[in-house]
Amino acid sequence: MTAYIISRVSISDHEAMSGYVADAPESVHAYGGEYLVRTGDITALEGDAAYERVVVVKFPSKEKALGWYNSEEYRELRDIRWKSADAHIICVPGENPLPV
Repeated sequence: MTAYIISRVSISDHEAMSGYVADAPESVHAYGGEYLVRTGDITALEGDAAYERVVVVKFPSKEKALGWYNSEEYRELRDIRWKSADAHIICVPGENPLPV
């Protein structure tokens, strides 16, 4: 079952994050990930959108998504992000296994 990593990010150090933004796709693609959304063009329809970027990455499975997030390839980039931005990141299944 597919899985999505959804991130809402507020950047404090734009210079450091520019390197992260440039280098992250290689690690994402290595785990079968595909960017669906990667933007700062946010229109709040309800609630407060108090963040600068939204990123949605589709992975073939939750195992691949978590494998990427915890990987050696991503660890150095994650450390840069931790120092340069605040983020709210979740992993959700791509299909709803419960009846609607």
